[in-house]
This record gives sequence, structure tokens and C-alpha cells, in this order.
Amino acid sequence: MMNLNALFDRCKIDVVSRGGAADTFVNDIVIDSRMVAPGVLYAAIPGTRVHGDEFIADAIKRGAAAVLSENPHPEIGIPWVQTINIRGVVGNLGKVLWGFEQEKTVVAAVSGTNGKTTVAHLMEGLFSTVFPPDDVWMFGTIDYHVGSSRIEASRTTPEALDIFRHVGGASRQPSALVMEVSSHSLALDRVGGIEFDLALFTNLTQDHLDFHHDMESYFQAKKRLFSDYLKKDGVAVINIDDQYGRRMCEAALPKRAVTYGRTDDADIRIVSWKCDWDGCSIDVMVRGTPCSFSSRLRGFFNIYNMTALVAAAAGLGYDTSAAQKAFDRVGIVNGRMERIAVDMPFTVVVDYAHTPDAIDNALKTAREMTRGRLLCVFGCGGERDKLKRPLMGAAVAASCNEAWVTSDNPRSENPLKIIDDIVNGIPLDFPFQADPDRRSAISAALRACRKGDCLVIAGKGHETYQDIAGVKHHFDDKEVVIEICDSLRMEKNHHVA
Repeated sequence: MMNLNALFDRCKIDVVSRGGAADTFVNDIVIDSRMVAPGVLYAAIPGTRVHGDEFIADAIKRGAAAVLSENPHPEIGIPWVQTINIRGVVGNLGKVLWGFEQEKTVVAAVSGTNGKTTVAHLMEGLFSTVFPPDDVWMFGTIDYHVGSSRIEASRTTPEALDIFRHVGGASRQPSALVMEVSSHSLALDRVGGIEFDLALFTNLTQDHLDFHHDMESYFQAKKRLFSDYLKKDGVAVINIDDQYGRRMCEAALPKRAVTYGRTDDADIRIVSWKCDWDGCSIDVMVRGTPCSFSSRLRGFFNIYNMTALVAAAAGLGYDTSAAQKAFDRVGIVNGRMERIAVDMPFTVVVDYAHTPDAIDNALKTAREMTRGRLLCVFGCGGERDKLKRPLMGAAVAASCNEAWVTSDNPRSENPLKIIDDIVNGIPLDFPFQADPDRRSAISAALRACRKGDCLVIAGKGHETYQDIAGVKHHFDDKEVVIEICDSLRMEKNHHVA
């Protein structure tokens, strides 16, 4: 709990105008009026669809102690404060209110279109070799790791407010904190108040253009991680094989930069690698010194994820042995090239790939390790970047022998319209079936599999739901695969009998 006046003074907030008692005490800060309780400061954030000011009356009914807005509100009858750029303000307020001491925690950000989740898990493993594991927290796409607790993720990057609230409610502040930082969170200042000791960039490929509109805007949002949120003495770890990574280096400097990739001028240079269903091994030059590492991660794209971890370890000044210990700690990441344990003469893999680049990488990886045919079940999400849909179809057709185009969180869109958009990128002579029922599509694909084949079920990975018309229905690709394979075995045994 803190005096409102003292809270704003300590944060050095630019107050335009204010009204009501400045000595009011607040015990929490929220941006959702439904979360307001007595003693709470309600921050009325301008949203993409509605403005938080529309819910001030609701916040007051729920007992709000005060209101923060970009507009004056002398009519509301409780203390109010008008500021500018409220998005950039609330995180700093939360940081002070919940007593987050930046110097006590090593804070690392992982950003990029693909690879964020895997690299974040590897970073968590790295920090767990240096600090007690329960003192290492992680916030990512799959879940949030807060001490020994596991909390289902509501979004890839939580509000900085929520992170600081977790810290305030913990018995002690974490020694290290790893975050996946999305372009949305950067564009909307959701990480305001957090200063990163390390920022890592994996790559930039087409995604989220429904939000950013074009690749340049997407890049500029990612660039903010280095220009606005990385400490002046922080470490920038950047994949310079990626064209946007090259540009990001310009944004990161004169901050300390550690580059990685296959190119000769990379600080951490990939020399050779080997991948199979058991994992990957890499040989790299760490600033001129040869080193080798192995991991249970699968696929060529994980060569880059592994090298990113080695580069991060080097940037933080850790011994290279810490990187190998991290690889030993981290097995297969949930829903990332995850081979499903089914007693069948073919291989089934579930992967979160939902961008053209990601699905291309996943399928090329599976192709290299498959003796028979390569099959794929995939779709595209509704209310998201429509331009990538035909590109996804083209990527699948380029690598696979056959495919099933189906639903993947259609949300409020017509699933058949989404499928039509995907099919526009598929060549006329490529064999595929369109089925909006994801279970039915998976079943048909499994029944089509022969000995030595590999079926990749892409798009949902770790997710356990289907979002249809605003309602989330339980759906887990892995559960469905196991159920159908059990049924196929029973059918086979019945026919044999």
C-alpha cells in the first residue's frame, strides 16, 4: 500500500492535471475494470477497440480508490490523475508499488517470429545452472514459471504490471527472469517499466501483419526492445544470418552485441551440425574457440536456437559448460517438434508452427528424417494475418506428399473461407483434402499413413483448445492422435481375429 502522491513522485510521472485527495492510499493497480476492488488504482488504457475511460464508472462501482487516465475526469467524485502515454507509465508505477529492485534480478528478453519459446526454455535452463531453479522465473507462450508454481499463460507476454505483482506477492525476488517478448507487447508498451540486461533476437518472418500491416512496422516494433528497453550496458544477442538481424545490430549498437549464425563474421559461428529424431549436435566457434554441444531438441531450426543459447551464455560471461548443462536440463519443449508416443509403424509429430517460415522449417526437418512419405495436417487462425494463408499452403505443398487442410482456431471467421484462402496457395496437382473438422482431418491423415511415413500436425502444438465463434472448446492434438491410434489398433486386432 502506498500514498498516491508518494507513488507518483517516486515514479517521476508527468502529471498534466489531477483532482481529489492526493493522500489517498492504493494497494494495487489494474487496467481491467473487472479486476477492480477497494483500494485499487484503475488505469484507463486506450485499447485497440475500446477506451478504458468507458469503464471508469464500473471501476468506481467496484471500489476504485483513484483513476489514472490520459484525459481529465473532474466529474467522477474520486481522486483522478491525468498523464500522457499511460501505457508507458503504469509499468513504472507497478514497479515502485510492488518494490521490484531491478539490480537484484538478471532480466532477459527473447524476441523474434520463430524460436522464442524454445530459446526462452533454454535460457531458463541456463540460469538454473547459475542460480537455484526456484529463483529462476519464466514468462512465455506455454505457461508462466513463478518459483515452483506453473501458471497457464494468458498471452505470450504478460503486462509488466502482472509481473511486478507476482514479484510483490513472492517470498523473495527472483535471481533471474526470462521473458518471451512479442511485437504486440513492444508496440503497446506492455513491458514498460522493465529494463532488460539481455535482449535476444531470433529472426523476423511474416506474421502478425493483421496488427502491424507491413514488415517494416513489424521490424520497428521489434527494434524497440533494443532501443527502448535494453539497458545501456545490456547485451544484445542477434542472429545475423537473418536480414532483419543485420539491421537490428545497427539498432543495438553502441550497446554490447554478440552475434551468431553461419556467416564468417558472427561472434558465435555455426561450423557443422547433425540432427535426427534423437536430437541435435552442433560444432561452433565461440570467438575463435571450437566448442561442441548436444541436445534432445530436434530439427535444423533448433541449431539456431541452440547457438542462440551459446551466444547468450557468452554475452553474460558464463562458461561454455553452462550452456551444455542447460541443454541437458531442457528436453523436448511442449508442442515443438514433439514426437507422439504411439505404437504405430509410422511417426507422428505435433508442432506449433503457424507461420510460413515455421511450417517450412518443421516440414524440411521431418523430411530429412523420414524414410517414407511426409504428410501434414494444418490450418490458419481466424482474425489473424490473412496474407500468410496462401503462403502456408504453398510451403506445405513444397515439402509434403499429401496434406489435410483444416481448422486452427477459426474464432469468428467462417472456417471454410479460411481454408479457401489457404488453398489459393496450393498447386492444382498437389493432393490434399479440405475438412474443417480438425478431429476428422487428423483421423483421415492417420488412416492414410503407411509404414515409414511421417505425419506432421501443425499449428496448435501445446494448445489444448479450439477457439470457435468466441468459445474455447477442449481440443488437444496429442490426445486426439493417441485416441485415434488406439482405435486403429483395436480395428486391426479385430480384423486379425
